[in-house]
Amino acid sequence: MIPKYEQIKQDLLAEIKNHTFIPGDKFYSEADIKRIYSVSSITAVKALNELTSAGYLYRIQGKGTFVSKAKISQNVKFSDIELHSLDTEKVQVISVEEENKPEILKQLGLPANASYYKIIRVRSFGDTPFLAHITHLPKKLMKEPIEKDLTAYASVYEKVRKDFAIDLFSLASVETNEIVFPNDPELLNLLQLSFREPAVKQVKHSYLTDGSVAEYIVSYKHWKYFKTKIEVEAE
Repeated sequence: MIPKYEQIKQDLLAEIKNHTFIPGDKFYSEADIKRIYSVSSITAVKALNELTSAGYLYRIQGKGTFVSKAKISQNVKFSDIELHSLDTEKVQVISVEEENKPEILKQLGLPANASYYKIIRVRSFGDTPFLAHITHLPKKLMKEPIEKDLTAYASVYEKVRKDFAIDLFSLASVETNEIVFPNDPELLNLLQLSFREPAVKQVKHSYLTDGSVAEYIVSYKHWKYFKTKIEVEAE
């Protein structure tokens, strides 16, 4: 079942995108949302915070919440441009391990006594590594026992599709990208980076139809091989 705050957020987002509110308009207050949806302050605030974090709203202390002047009504498409031939790409599975670190359980929305599987993979073209994936999957999406031949996990999406008939590609997801300077020796070694070189950190959550997290993946892309295209459709 989708959390109540998520349902409210989607309703409010639809009002913004349908121009019920236009950029610069004063938006619903916490009290308005509590009254309209008969929910608690916590739920109302969470829905507003999510829309604010996503850039749809902004707040002015003492005045209220307003609709952002960003291009909220336009479709924006982001796509990576690969700087090498996909025919030369290969994937090495470094490890597949069961873990239960609290900070990862929180990202997966799992209880403190649960565990998950951590899969580390490196993508290369020729002998040049350019992308490290650290995938975290809830145990319900990992068929046990784990296969001895780790190459079975070279494509996590194919493995999940084969074992559970779930297409992770088609799920709702949220991804963020930022430039970082990794200091983890293992990661630097995997990407052949010096500690002075940056990488693009890509964090992604994918969600099943019931609202639970299907995947939490942290990827690091070598700065030399990162290029993004942004396409904005006209209104």
